[in-house]
Amino acid sequence: MVDPNVLETVGIDPEVYTGWAFGLGVERMTMLLYGVDDIRLFYENDIRFLQQFGGRR
Repeated sequence: MVDPNVLETVGIDPEVYTGWAFGLGVERMTMLLYGVDDIRLFYENDIRFLQQFGGRR
């Protein structure tokens, strides 16, 4: 759900409208492509895990 204050800030009446916010980030796309079960793995900074996804130097 979008906070009513966010709607008010952009001039939308939260008594009339509500909203949902969602995103499909690069991590979620990678999870689907490579079968990764836990998104937290991308943020643990384990270089052995991250090297599986390209960008090697």
